Amino acid sequence: MRSLLALAIAILATLSTYAQTITVHPREDPRAILHNPDMGWVLYENYPIDTDANGSSTLLPFPRENFPEVDQVAVMFSWADVEKTPEHYDFSKVDFAYDHWAMRDKSIQLRMSADTLLWWNNRTPPSGLGVPPYVLDKLPADKKQIRNCEGVNYTVVDAREPYYLERLARFLTAVEKHFDKSRPVSLIDLRGFGLWGEWHTGYRYPTLEDRHAALVGILDCWSKNLPSHFLALSYSHDPDSPKSYYAGPYKTFDEKFTDTYTAFLQYSAFDHALTLPNVTLRRDGVGGAVFSNQRKLNEIAFGMLKGPMSCEFLGGFGANKKGGRAWIDWMIDDALSLHPNYIALLGWQGGDALDFIRERPDLVEKGITTMGYRLVPTEIKYPAAIRADKKFPVEMIWVNRGVGRAMRDYSMVLSLVDKDGKTIARADAAELPMHAWVKGRDCPCAVSAAFKQTAVGDYDLFLTLLDPKDGKAIALPLAEGKDRSYRIGGIRMTADAK
Repeated sequence: MRSLLALAIAILATLSTYAQTITVHPREDPRAILHNPDMGWVLYENYPIDTDANGSSTLLPFPRENFPEVDQVAVMFSWADVEKTPEHYDFSKVDFAYDHWAMRDKSIQLRMSADTLLWWNNRTPPSGLGVPPYVLDKLPADKKQIRNCEGVNYTVVDAREPYYLERLARFLTAVEKHFDKSRPVSLIDLRGFGLWGEWHTGYRYPTLEDRHAALVGILDCWSKNLPSHFLALSYSHDPDSPKSYYAGPYKTFDEKFTDTYTAFLQYSAFDHALTLPNVTLRRDGVGGAVFSNQRKLNEIAFGMLKGPMSCEFLGGFGANKKGGRAWIDWMIDDALSLHPNYIALLGWQGGDALDFIRERPDLVEKGITTMGYRLVPTEIKYPAAIRADKKFPVEMIWVNRGVGRAMRDYSMVLSLVDKDGKTIARADAAELPMHAWVKGRDCPCAVSAAFKQTAVGDYDLFLTLLDPKDGKAIALPLAEGKDRSYRIGGIRMTADAK
């Protein structure tokens, strides 16, 4: 009788254990520095247009500096720097810069322009011209205009010209082919119109209808011929537009200065850009030149769940720090208010960017722990005991602490780890809809998993997120982790697989 009673008690205890649910709140590390895909500080590299050892490149004056705080390097060049003669595409200088930084584990962006980069136009030989001279020579005289910025002349063209669009399309197709999976880039700037290609101060069209049609043509050409890349379009205001389009405060959003919003969109064809699947937005001039219409556009575009947002500051570090420490602090806050996954270093490139890193490590840390996505499981529920080959549920609440978002859904993997730290079994759970997770929302989700051929015993349950793009693990800001795998808590396996 006693043996039967003991057996019944043991069975009840086992059933009770199996029915129990463990709730854990993983310990977060708010200062953890994460180096994840599709986010981070951006360093500029001007080598393809400036090979002067004392010039504006970064790799020449600082050949041994690895910039460990930086995840992305944006290589600058223009169309004319690659295609000097018809259909001869020389990417050698771009590739040299690419390889220099790729060997230092940086992801590469193309800060590529089809229009003038201005400051280098008067060099000997000239660089950064934008449209190749052979194309300019074949365009009618009345389809070219000369404009001036700070004493430097630059030429802009009517982008509706068929020959221009034909040659542009061929160049963009060459870029698409060259930067394939063997030479990947994380983002390409859509610098297709006006000064620095920043979508302002370009060709003056006779009517708004002509202007809109021309800009739509540029957008479609880039989008069609670079289909496998996200293209970052500057949404700066155009000084050629009515001043009411960029009226009001530059530090905050004020709704009453957005009554011209629809006209602002149409003037620069931003209305069309929002319809293109691979066009996202960047804001040049953060920290002093972002007005309410632009802030409204940023919020609407971010809500449409397209590509990564990015920012570039108005002026360098040395110039801006004359405004005092509080001014520099605000500039970083202004950038972070625009949902960026990427922010160009204050100082952009070379020594000025390096000074920013060395003098304001607090802001470098603030940026990298705030921009992009920062995924945290704040609550996880799972059974205290499971059986091999039997699926068990895991319920979770996640948050995104970052101001941007993940560019795709990551796959969740669960692991059993024994007391010696050896991984005994792994189970694929599911892809989680992380591309839609934005700051300020709880994101509940549930998955199920099963471990096969696992012995009875006590284990630790670990969680890992894998990027389906390359199978690599994503870093999480959790305190209990090893090799980007994170401990959830203890779990018991009650029976072997049969």
